[in-house]
Amino acid sequence: MKREWLIRIRESKQLTQAQVASYAFIDRGYYSQIETGKRNPSNTVAMNIAKVLDFDPLKFYHNDLNQQAEQDDSLTGEVRQFFRSDRNGEILYLYNNFDMYSKHAISFLLTGIEKGNYCLIIDYVVNINYLKEKLVSLVKQKEIEQYIYFINKEEFMNYETRDIVDYFHRLIEGFETGNIIRIWSHEQEYKEHDWLSKLESVLSKKLPKYRSNKFLFIRSYDASIVMAVAHIRMMRNYPYLMTDFEIVDSPFYQFNQSFRFPSLFIQEKM
Repeated sequence: MKREWLIRIRESKQLTQAQVASYAFIDRGYYSQIETGKRNPSNTVAMNIAKVLDFDPLKFYHNDLNQQAEQDDSLTGEVRQFFRSDRNGEILYLYNNFDMYSKHAISFLLTGIEKGNYCLIIDYVVNINYLKEKLVSLVKQKEIEQYIYFINKEEFMNYETRDIVDYFHRLIEGFETGNIIRIWSHEQEYKEHDWLSKLESVLSKKLPKYRSNKFLFIRSYDASIVMAVAHIRMMRNYPYLMTDFEIVDSPFYQFNQSFRFPSLFIQEKM
């Protein structure tokens, strides 16, 4: 969908597409496609363009999401229905459209609040700020503070594994037992032995402490930057595969106890 608002801002600054593209360190063709809606900017590109044209980069996500809401609603109903169910487990989300990513993250949080689930969002600060802005207009601040915990990904990744374990342990210990805990983690790149695998190996020694809770855990990746061979490897580790429009059983899933979040595979054995 054409970004008329972006064209108006550029023209009000009396700048050409080529000038904006040059100042934002991208080629003119890429910028032109952003204006016409054929492509979506990455977080870095969005921030660079916003700096050149002097507007809040969140405007990209706010305006685009509102424009697409009605159009996408019927297509995303299946995903929303999954979030509204009492199902739990691990989901690999490979998104192609950041607008849809944002829409699903909001749906994930809203349905979590509806069901009284605790929600942990591990994401980058620009995305967290957008989610907060959107939520304030949809639910009461008291509900946000009661059920949602925002974790800055940049800071989180600088922690030692021991500190990450202690953080999760303290946080979950404070939750009421017997309730589903939702975790949404936005990953920049795929690594077979990343922070989660390190966390799992340590938490596995504390399994009894997590038996009373169930988890709905989503790990999201930009599909365009994940190599095809990695797609297959990733799908072997997750029972569910999520796209921008549906959640299905992963066709390549292979149970691997050493890789999976311990609280999840306990549920299957209970």
